[in-house]
Amino acid sequence: MKKIALVLASIVLFSCSNEKKDYLTISGTVINSPEKTLIIENQNYNKQISIDEKGHFKDTLHLKKVADLASYEENFYGITVGQNRTFSYIQNGFDLELTIEGDNFEFNGKGAQNTNYIKEKLETGSKFMNIPEYFSLEQEDFDAKLAEAKSTFDQLLVKYNDLDPAFATAEKENNEQLYTTLTTNYAEQHNLLKNTAKGSDSPKFSNYENYKGGTSSLDDFKGKYVYIDVWATWCGPCKQQIPFLQSLEEKYHEKNIEFVSISIDKPNAKNAWKQMIADKNMGGVQLFAGTDQSFAKSYQISGIPRFILIDPEGKIVEANAPRPSDPNLRSIFTELGL
Repeated sequence: MKKIALVLASIVLFSCSNEKKDYLTISGTVINSPEKTLIIENQNYNKQISIDEKGHFKDTLHLKKVADLASYEENFYGITVGQNRTFSYIQNGFDLELTIEGDNFEFNGKGAQNTNYIKEKLETGSKFMNIPEYFSLEQEDFDAKLAEAKSTFDQLLVKYNDLDPAFATAEKENNEQLYTTLTTNYAEQHNLLKNTAKGSDSPKFSNYENYKGGTSSLDDFKGKYVYIDVWATWCGPCKQQIPFLQSLEEKYHEKNIEFVSISIDKPNAKNAWKQMIADKNMGGVQLFAGTDQSFAKSYQISGIPRFILIDPEGKIVEANAPRPSDPNLRSIFTELGL
């Protein structure tokens, strides 16, 4: 009976030791800082922890589940001391130890791998996160860069082999989704970028309605530089650029350059377009794209205002030119002899 009791006791102890706690403990030291409070927070949680005179802190946190988030997403928290902040992955059951000096947050203890993984992925993996860069590469270089990214991210998951299972699964799925997206879209996006590279023939627009009457096409401006403003009446940043554009038009009025504004408003906003041109006394060539959005699509315009500079032969000087408010634009004009 005594042996049976010992076995039962060991089973109970084993079960208790593996039961996930409904809290986490966090402690540590803040070095060379007068701050007296450490804050742990996300959209649904805020905890302020006192830092004593020697820079030490310790507390127990009872984190709550968030019903509308995936199990791993609810574990992202910001940790702040004064002006310094870091991103962390924490959950109940962790026993964390932090050493904080300036903007350096060092995580140790149970569960620390999750945050350390995030930090290293952001540091070493950042060079693989510039999606447009992949599409600008030729096929051989694209394949090599994608292979390097896969190797780097795979090695990180091997190195940090004690991640929260839900987080580890999500990271694998996210990585695979990135690879699939890049591979699936490479040919189309590469060709689009190639078509709008500096020195290549610009995509064209044809027969856009001209505010002053008739229609205009890009070919109508051959022999001149063309500075194109793609905008819309509803766009606040677009309207902010109007005075700067008017100033440019005045300064370069007698130069070999045409200032062309193309509205990509919806067709039913034509009257609003005309009214704004009149109200703001907008100069240059004012065009309305209407249902033909092919020019904007050719330049992969996803945000406005967007400015494009084309040379007298119809070739691209800058597919994403500086805004009228940017002093660098006048430097470019000077280099072109304008």
